[in-house]
Amino acid sequence: MKPSRDVFVQYRVINGIKYIMKNYKVFQLDEIGEMIWDSLDGETTLQQIAEKVANTYDVDVETVHNDVEVYIQELLEKKLIEVE
Repeated sequence: MKPSRDVFVQYRVINGIKYIMKNYKVFQLDEIGEMIWDSLDGETTLQQIAEKVANTYDVDVETVHNDVEVYIQELLEKKLIEVE
């Protein structure tokens, strides 16, 4: 799976807080959410994203993989990303 950001989603930083917006809906990103969002380029796999998060926070890749998969699924349900 190689997810990518929807082209109609806007990314903004306001007062140091990161947001993504689509169709007048606004979602705030935390530090990990931002790391995942930045990795959604259509080339990086889910496994690679999980490894990046795991290495950054020194945690088990398998645990992180499940969490990243859930987060990606939520973004898909909100139509903020695409998977080809």
